[in-house]
Amino acid sequence: MSPSRQAEVEHWERKLYDYKERHFELSARVHISHLVFETGFRRQMDGRQNIRRLKQMMKIQGCQRLMRDNHVPVIVPRAHWQDRVRPRSGSGVMSSLEMGLDYRLCAYDHENLITAAKHVLDYDNQWWIVDVYLTDNDKASPENHSNDVESVRQKFIQSLKERYPNDNRPPDGLIYERINRYEGYLNTPKDPLAANNWWAVLEALAGSKRSKKGKYLKQFFKHETLHQKLNSLLVIPGLWEGMRIGLLHKVTAMHCDEPIACYWELIFSTFSRLLGGRDELLPLIDGVTVDLVQSRAPKVSSKDLRFLQDELEEGRLFSNYSEAARREIWARLKEIDYPIPTLKTFFKDRLYLEVAQSVMKRLFVQPRNEKITIDQGVYEKYDTQVPVSMALRQQWLGDDLLEFWRFSFQYGFEMTNHQRLKWPKDADPVGLFGQQSSESSFLSKQEIWRHFFALVRARSFQAPVTDDTSFPTGELPCPRPCEYPEDLTEEIEVAKRCGKPYSNTVEADRFALSAESLLQGHPPVRATAGFLRQSVFRAFFGYLWNSNGQTPGHPPPPPPPEDNVEVHDRSEELTGADVGGNVMATDGMDVDPGSLRPSPLAISTAQTHDNVASASAAHLSQLPYAMHISVAGTTRTLMLKMDDSFMTDFSNGLSDHHFAVWIDEDGRSIRPENCYSHYLDNALSVLHAEFRDDAQTSYDSTPSQMGAGSKRRRVDTARAASANQWVQEQIVRLSDLHNSDEGEL
Repeated sequence: MSPSRQAEVEHWERKLYDYKERHFELSARVHISHLVFETGFRRQMDGRQNIRRLKQMMKIQGCQRLMRDNHVPVIVPRAHWQDRVRPRSGSGVMSSLEMGLDYRLCAYDHENLITAAKHVLDYDNQWWIVDVYLTDNDKASPENHSNDVESVRQKFIQSLKERYPNDNRPPDGLIYERINRYEGYLNTPKDPLAANNWWAVLEALAGSKRSKKGKYLKQFFKHETLHQKLNSLLVIPGLWEGMRIGLLHKVTAMHCDEPIACYWELIFSTFSRLLGGRDELLPLIDGVTVDLVQSRAPKVSSKDLRFLQDELEEGRLFSNYSEAARREIWARLKEIDYPIPTLKTFFKDRLYLEVAQSVMKRLFVQPRNEKITIDQGVYEKYDTQVPVSMALRQQWLGDDLLEFWRFSFQYGFEMTNHQRLKWPKDADPVGLFGQQSSESSFLSKQEIWRHFFALVRARSFQAPVTDDTSFPTGELPCPRPCEYPEDLTEEIEVAKRCGKPYSNTVEADRFALSAESLLQGHPPVRATAGFLRQSVFRAFFGYLWNSNGQTPGHPPPPPPPEDNVEVHDRSEELTGADVGGNVMATDGMDVDPGSLRPSPLAISTAQTHDNVASASAAHLSQLPYAMHISVAGTTRTLMLKMDDSFMTDFSNGLSDHHFAVWIDEDGRSIRPENCYSHYLDNALSVLHAEFRDDAQTSYDSTPSQMGAGSKRRRVDTARAASANQWVQEQIVRLSDLHNSDEGEL
């Protein structure tokens, strides 16, 4: 550590030490019913595992309340001292605090310890020792920003909150949230000292070797798209006990950005759906609730339904919501017909995706100087004599990509060295013997690869050149219709519903992942192996499915176009003018949005043809990445460029020039910095940005609250002129990007 950095650390350490010594008043006894703890990310994500551990310890060794390490720090405003809170001498070891029945002390540590004590101690004996600190609530002087009185106070409170003397090592989810917060990734001011403290916690583990988690997390932060997508889940604290920082390097190394982002989006949309789309209530979802609903499918499994209903009636499920809200949530929860995904299930299901990824990555060679995703690499292998842009490949070839992934899931274990989880030998021995026999009589690995490459070539993609150029000797065996468990009263237990499948479900998995089974769409009636395989496949590849369960590459035929405007299908012969050009919605042309839906995330690095246009909203509503942008009554429509660098600058420009942004379809407001991720998931969604001359833009209101129906605000002409000039600059910039793309084709 450099001398200057050490000096800065000692500077703040001295300030905090002096503040603590100056504001400490006394240690005293208090009934624990007077203690109240902050409801924050740390508390909400906690699955209460440590409380169970502490309760067990207390039952064995008793409650140790006098030791200094177990004291609970509390903050009392100096104005309340000797008035609403008074020390009172007693006959015990130390004095106690006297206060009104409704007065609560703000406690900043040991919540799990106090919660455990409530369950172990009798009510009359539920006292604890608190360390009282008196504060003046001093505020920094607006005339002198160097006044750091409030800053020192906040850092002192922060130091009280972020201790772990009686807890296990801070969980990865809390470490991830804190580092993101203090590094400024969550729209919060940077705090280098606090960030360094959490980096130290992450990298320092018991033992001689330094943890590599810090290295993995720093690498993950460089992957801007996945980093932003994962951060969008921080609004649901209860998910984060399932975070595994030590696996993030494997997540990025897979180059499966699109399937991974799709899975994360399903996590978010599932919990948002349970709350009826009221995303402002997502922070109230706690770790206990997430543990209870994880991997359960209440509409499919009657056992899951009964279990969740019991937990709801006991008050453990969605405990932070009102009774009326819980009834509404329950009505929606009963309609969930797939295993509810969480971060914990993701890190297990990732292992299954890794099996299929080992197959798919054989279809192309990763460029040495450029990292592309599996989807992008396969799209580039489409064998055509005329240039086709990446955007059009994604629009036309989605069904092909989905079929390749499906085959890789269905036969991935037979094609690679990955192994299924071994079923216990003493469990279901008859079924296990049958599956092993089936496995040993199946085709050889080499023969399955021949079938896979034949499938790729049949779809007009280039297959790798290998030493073995022979064709398959016959057809792949048709999967035998079967299910596991065979007994109609049994289901796969919840703990075994995510991750790699087991060795006793081989034939059931093959049948479930066949193209015919996936397209049949029969509603499941219990949680079987086949149901689980199909569910995880859809969780990763929902972006290749449209709302009808069909793939985007071959949409239903559009109605006959008017004015002799011809809509090309991939199967038709294309001219050089058609291929590689722009797909534009024009008068009299009906465009199925499903047929134009590109893969999320992959589009960010593709060479797309985006257009800058001042056309009518009706014409542009079906084109991707449209934004209406309004300044002082003038509205223009821009077709944005899905490029990391451009969208970062563009989003910053929206913020700097005081634009409020909302979604045209439903009026929901979003922050400018979230425009990029929104478009990646909803390419055909239309955003509206309106210049607002107030310095602090609110993102909690709807457009109707911001404009229509309210009093018209006086516009700052200078700011409006600056915003209008910025919009003009973006039009020119987009035009240049459009022209440069055309020059590359």
